[in-house]
Amino acid sequence: MAFIDDIDSDIEERTTAIFEIERVLFSNRFKFTSLQLDIFSVQSVAMIYSIWEGFIQKAFVRYAEELNKRKIKITTASDNLLIFYMETNFAQLKNYPNKLNKKTAFFSDLQSFYVNNELNFNSSINTQSNVNFEVMNGLLQSFCLEKFPENWKNYRRPDPNLKDSLKTFLNYRNAVAHGGDISSEEKVTQEVFDKYKKLVDSLMYEIMFKMVEGLNNQTYLK
Repeated sequence: MAFIDDIDSDIEERTTAIFEIERVLFSNRFKFTSLQLDIFSVQSVAMIYSIWEGFIQKAFVRYAEELNKRKIKITTASDNLLIFYMETNFAQLKNYPNKLNKKTAFFSDLQSFYVNNELNFNSSINTQSNVNFEVMNGLLQSFCLEKFPENWKNYRRPDPNLKDSLKTFLNYRNAVAHGGDISSEEKVTQEVFDKYKKLVDSLMYEIMFKMVEGLNNQTYLK
């Protein structure tokens, strides 16, 4: 299936990028001053997060494109998928227009949608620049895919669970992105880097498996 090849290739590119960041930081093969390494190490987790968020956006766009190929009828689409589609494509459902011309355009678009009788997703996915546990599971649920439990695989007590791990990951990224101070216990060692690398790697492959399972089992249908 071309879909699987595309997702798998994307994951390989992203894991290679993370490996190269790690190699620069921890292999001692590159000559940097202590200040340069400190700056780069702080930014490195934000880089991993950017790779993670980019994967989520691209993976779900590709999944939506695969669903478009299957020409899903309105009457056969699962409730979750139909609601997600309607709210994504018709913002007026949440913010009803006041002006007559905008109301007319809205109902004209609705009529065309029901006449065509097929879901046709656009090419963007809104992650709210915040791919935490809730956003990730919200996307999975909208596309009728199995959600992650808070205690998933190795992410359980006595270690932080998956929800808390993603929260820490996002908090670290936000602190860097917004110019905040990073506390001394959060300085990036190879152990800290490896923790986030493994988190992203595991999630990317698991999401791919969930998507493949969803397509095979046609979970997008009622």
